[in-house]
Amino acid sequence: MDQHPLTIALQDDSPGYEISPARVPLATLASFASEVRDFLKGSGRDADADAAEVAVVHGSLAVQARDFSSPSLVHDLRMLETSSDISLIDPKRRAVVQKWQSAALKKGSLRFKISTPGGQVIAITNQTKYRAESERTLVHVEQYIRGEVVDLGGVTQANAHIKLPDGKTLVVQTDRNLIRAETENHLYKEVHLRIRAHMDLATGELIDAQLLEFVHYEPKFDQQQFSRLTRNGEEAWKDVVDPAAWVRQIRGEAD
Repeated sequence: MDQHPLTIALQDDSPGYEISPARVPLATLASFASEVRDFLKGSGRDADADAAEVAVVHGSLAVQARDFSSPSLVHDLRMLETSSDISLIDPKRRAVVQKWQSAALKKGSLRFKISTPGGQVIAITNQTKYRAESERTLVHVEQYIRGEVVDLGGVTQANAHIKLPDGKTLVVQTDRNLIRAETENHLYKEVHLRIRAHMDLATGELIDAQLLEFVHYEPKFDQQQFSRLTRNGEEAWKDVVDPAAWVRQIRGEAD
C-alpha cells in the first residue's frame, strides 16, 4: 500500500477569510514556509530539506512533501503521535512545535495539522499540551478543588475521578479507609476536596494528586446572626463620625 504524502497545514480564518493558497497574508506565507523547512530539516543530519520538492495545496494552506525521506523525521512524527513529551524529538523540530503551540494559544482560530505518511493526523491547537518533560518546573501544592465525582474506588488502587468545572477530569489517588469512613455517598455529586499534588508552574496542571479529605462544605446564610452582628457593629461605631479617619488614626498615619 502506498504511503500518504507528508502534509503540514495551517488553518486560520482570523483575517476575515479562510487562509488558502489563493489568498494568504504574505508575512504568514513567509513565516509558515520557513517553519515547515525547519521542521522537515530538523538538525539536518540525515536529509537535505532545501532540496525537497513540495506542493502548496488546500487545507487551508498546506505544504505537501511526497518524496522527502528522513529517518529522524519518521521517528519524531511517531513520538508526536504517541507522547506529549517533546523532549523526545529533535531540538530544532521541538522549537517549531513549541512556536506553533504558543501561536495557537494566543490565537484560538489558528491550527496546525501534520498528516503523516502513515495516515495519522497530528493536530496542534490551543488545546494541545506538548511540553518538554525535562524542562518542567514542578512545585508541591496543597489546595482545595471542586468537582463532580464520576468514579470512586478501584480494585487494585483506590482513586477518585473528579470532573472539574472546566470539563477536564482529575484522577486523585486515595485509600479505601478514607472512602469507607465517609457516611455520605459522593458518587455523581459535586464535592469539595482537599488534595496534595505537584503543580506544573507553566500550565497549572496537577500531577500525582492525592486526596487528604472530603470537605463537607455547606454554606448557608443566617439572617438572624447577620442582623445581630450588624446591630453590634452599629452600636460600636455610633460615635465615629469619619470611619476612614478613625482607621488612619489607629494605623498611626498622619492626616
